[in-house]
Amino acid sequence: MRMLLAELNRAHRTVRIGWCALCVWQRYWLRRRLDRILGRDPSARDLSAVHQRNADQIFGLATRLRGLLIKMCQVIGTRSDVFPPQYVRTLSKAHDRVPPRPFDTIRAVVEAELEKPLGAVFSDFAEQPVASASLAQVHRARLRGGEWVAVKVQYPDIDRIVRTDLRVTRLICRIYERLDPQPLELLPLLEELQVHLALELDFRREVESADRVRELFVDEPTVRVPLMHHSLCTRRVIVMEFVSGLKVNDKRALEAAGIDCRALVADLTRAYNRMILAYGFFQADPHPGNMFIRGLPDGEHEITLVDFGLSKQLPPGFGMGLFELMFSMMTFNEAAMIRAFEELGFATKTGDSSTYMEIARRMVGASDDGTFRGEFTEQMTDELFEAIRENPIVQVPTDFILVSRAFSLLSGIAHTLGARANLLDTMGPRSREDRAG
Repeated sequence: MRMLLAELNRAHRTVRIGWCALCVWQRYWLRRRLDRILGRDPSARDLSAVHQRNADQIFGLATRLRGLLIKMCQVIGTRSDVFPPQYVRTLSKAHDRVPPRPFDTIRAVVEAELEKPLGAVFSDFAEQPVASASLAQVHRARLRGGEWVAVKVQYPDIDRIVRTDLRVTRLICRIYERLDPQPLELLPLLEELQVHLALELDFRREVESADRVRELFVDEPTVRVPLMHHSLCTRRVIVMEFVSGLKVNDKRALEAAGIDCRALVADLTRAYNRMILAYGFFQADPHPGNMFIRGLPDGEHEITLVDFGLSKQLPPGFGMGLFELMFSMMTFNEAAMIRAFEELGFATKTGDSSTYMEIARRMVGASDDGTFRGEFTEQMTDELFEAIRENPIVQVPTDFILVSRAFSLLSGIAHTLGARANLLDTMGPRSREDRAG
């Protein structure tokens, strides 16, 4: 009976995903077909409304079926270099709208993974999760010894759902590339997503990543990573120290707690500088839900980083290449700028590196005063990816996409708090001026 239900669910997902893909493709095809009949230039048509309608349909399907589709939405929501703004803006909301699974389902996973009844390990276990995401949800609990912990539990059927969705979407991508004369390069994105998912589905890697980042800040009391209860961590369950605090973008609450927002932004930017530029390993999803801020009695503050499922090892030399790119953009040294783009892994399909200069000019032009002063703002990264969409001969490395997205998210947080996330100003050790704001 269970196998029959699984097959029916697989068929249901296949049909729903296929129908959505057909609707999305048909809306573009019909407009191109009409333009050809009427002798109009298809590239001159404004497709904003079509992009938005398709994005809304994909988002609605993903929030109903969940699984891999939510993850795909999250990935598309970060790929401004490939997808139109309507897709990025709409599908990035998938980070926040994932309904939780029933508690009985979660209990069964925890007991199976720990090979003990829930009550043998925990004296309390909240039935309502404190957070739910595409692959797992988090519950607050108390160990038998009295310590409060956060328990991250992977959904029991997520492996099967991911395999089904990958198979269907890969087939759809192949059909789409045969039918569409100018397809988006979706299959490489899908292959990239498959690699990341294989890593994220093994929670033991997330535990290792958290331990690794904690070691990076062993001499920095401002940054904290929750401790893991390794004996209770498995491939599908993580039990870690429970942490709480203020939201990093809640300026009013931070100020009420006596926290200096400018000093906080400097410390947060310095933390990501250390991970990305100095050590080449970082937590690649710095949105406000993955950070907690706590005021300390001595007027200092503490930044707690959580959720290391998306952590990234950068290639050797990446940090130096990024520094060279920033410095060359400040001085507009063209030769150094081209060299930095190539060191970071950018490539052109024609081999013409002069294209990088146009991208750099547009990025710098998107800054507040037309000059680069050390901050990758959201406007600058949006302009970068808009330029690449308009000139698709440039291939952008995934590492740069993740890093630029991280820095633009930090910039957005900083601006909310009335400060700037200047990477160059925060490269040195924490100064007295930082503490004083």
